[in-house]
Amino acid sequence: MDETLILNLVGTFAFGLSGGILGVRKKMDLFGVLVLSVATGLGGGIMRDLILGHTPPMTLGDWRYLAAAGVAGLLIFVDYRQIIRWNRFVTAFDAAGLAIFTVTGTTIALAAGLSPVPAVLLGMLTGIGGGALRDILAAEVPLVLRSEIYAVASLLGAIIVVLANQAQALEPSTEIIAAIATFVLRMVSVWRGWKIPIAHPGTR
Repeated sequence: MDETLILNLVGTFAFGLSGGILGVRKKMDLFGVLVLSVATGLGGGIMRDLILGHTPPMTLGDWRYLAAAGVAGLLIFVDYRQIIRWNRFVTAFDAAGLAIFTVTGTTIALAAGLSPVPAVLLGMLTGIGGGALRDILAAEVPLVLRSEIYAVASLLGAIIVVLANQAQALEPSTEIIAAIATFVLRMVSVWRGWKIPIAHPGTR
């Protein structure tokens, strides 16, 4: 397996875990948990591929993506009580998926010939798409629309990848740095309680 495939499968599994956890918390049945896991794991990649005109989407053409997300959901459903004891890792699973998909999505966008700004936006969409779909299906306000440092963390990683590409220095080590930057910003923001300012409509 090549490096990009491995990273995508790891990201799919990580996002699948976060989707499954939310499904169990919402008291869904096995089918519901699996749907949420698969939607979270594959959603961002499918959105990216459809925008790029890659049909069928890569994640639907390779059974390993569906298997990774499905196994994650099944694992959560079967052993939720044990896994949820690692509560501090739940956000980390989501942050790992965000970081990996942001980087791979941006590199795929660049390889498709997109210019820097569209590549950044598509990389961010790849990162946040699965989580947004998860929240919508679970009747939650998408995390990306709350005051959390989520899309901003994804944006940071995508920008690092694009800048490195512009400087002709895009290598696996640079991609790792971009993924770490996204992951760290997301986790530190949760730990420190950092929020994006929200609007406070005044009274008339």
